[in-house]
Amino acid sequence: MKKFGVASKVIFCATLVGLGFSVCGAQETLRSLAEERGRYIGAILNSEWFNNSIESQFEEIHKTQFNAVVAENEMKFDATEPNKGQFSYNKGDRMVAYAKSNKMRVRGHALAWHSQVPGWVNNIRDKQQLLAVLKNHIDNVVGHWKGEVAEWDVVNEAINDDNNHGWRSNGSVWFQTIGAEFLDSAFVWAHAADPDAELCYNDYAIEWGLGQGSKAGFVVDQVKRWKQNNIPITCVGTQTHIEISHETTPQNVRALAKALAEYDVVLNITELDIGFPKGSANNLGASDYAKQGHLYRQFMDVFLEEPNMGEFMIWGVTDAHSWLDGQQGKTQGLIYDKQYKAKPAYDSLIASLKAHPASEVKSPYKSAATQDTTAQDTTTRDTTVRDTTVKDTTVKDTTAQDTTTRDTLTTPGPVVSDTGNVSIRRGTATLTDVRMNLVGRTLSIVGASNAKVQVFDMRGRPVYSAVTSKGSVDLSAISDGLYVVRVKVGSKTLERRVALR
Repeated sequence: MKKFGVASKVIFCATLVGLGFSVCGAQETLRSLAEERGRYIGAILNSEWFNNSIESQFEEIHKTQFNAVVAENEMKFDATEPNKGQFSYNKGDRMVAYAKSNKMRVRGHALAWHSQVPGWVNNIRDKQQLLAVLKNHIDNVVGHWKGEVAEWDVVNEAINDDNNHGWRSNGSVWFQTIGAEFLDSAFVWAHAADPDAELCYNDYAIEWGLGQGSKAGFVVDQVKRWKQNNIPITCVGTQTHIEISHETTPQNVRALAKALAEYDVVLNITELDIGFPKGSANNLGASDYAKQGHLYRQFMDVFLEEPNMGEFMIWGVTDAHSWLDGQQGKTQGLIYDKQYKAKPAYDSLIASLKAHPASEVKSPYKSAATQDTTAQDTTTRDTTVRDTTVKDTTVKDTTAQDTTTRDTLTTPGPVVSDTGNVSIRRGTATLTDVRMNLVGRTLSIVGASNAKVQVFDMRGRPVYSAVTSKGSVDLSAISDGLYVVRVKVGSKTLERRVALR
């Protein structure tokens, strides 16, 4: 199992004129919060990245916010073996090198799939010949990236779409020529090529529930059979390409995770996007994006609460480069808009991560994760854990409404919304047992009954001062905007940036 590297943080500093102190914080990211919890959050590298035709901010966001990566198309059969016995690894090697330099986990997608298979494979009609082709492909591709690709989608989308599910026959050269044994063989060969790699069955529409005749139920039955027959499957991937109206799917994913846990199998969310109906882009408002954010958060909540879930992969970074408009009849399904501005969905994922303290999140990768990160990043992680109990109540209700203030600061890289409770500390003694909680315009001070509260604008000019009454102060008299709040108890202080709306 791959280990995590040092948790990624975006660092920013600014001097508040007139106050004589610097605002410095380790900006929490999706990546840093996931790493602290022993989990992986990732996104594809779009084919435009491989072809050097993507905006520069794409890669900066990708490596800052994510610690896992998968290729959109560049490791599929037609990309890696376009001609029989002639393997092409250049683009995959480029992604693996990128992942290494940025300490990211690599998913391999996909070894055996009925789609994106080159014509020379589809023309084979002899069972033994096609088995030999599949084995040779797996031996070479998995062997080439042995120890570098942590997890493979060994078989992809092999279940049919009928109500009474079975293996896909129409359009699958593998099933039509070999039969169902191609799946068992593919897992055995992949394990032989890299015994340390995690091996997944990956499919869509298994997030629809475990009812009679469901694809998810069929998957669980096959996992049981594979386990009984010592077929080396370790994980299932639920693609989870859904629309905004599919509100029951997070709990369906939870049920699937619990069912797979009985067989010691991990469930990973491998291709998540939550789109709106195509053609609706010009009519979407704040409430629509807030609803999208809420649904993203529900998936993250399930992901963090089920101990046999390890990866949360989004099928894209920005709506500017997404397959939804062209191939799925959906739109605007990712967590960054076409201008690379983080949407409420991003804020909601951050909020969910903060609402689940690292000490309470169990993970199939926990031991590997903490070996690297705890020793190297204890200081910043301590400040995060200390604030999580307060952030849960505040962020949960406000992140979806606070996308505009993110643009008011000049800071490097993506910035969490200002209700994301970025810590602002001075070089003087700080309060370790006192917390601030802003709900609406009421600022509550937890841990001190009498405290002096000062509010400064972002140029350091004082705009408000009061002493707490019963542990809180009313900030209704202050105009909307971004401020720094200083709480003093004796000689110690606590400072935080807040956004008032």
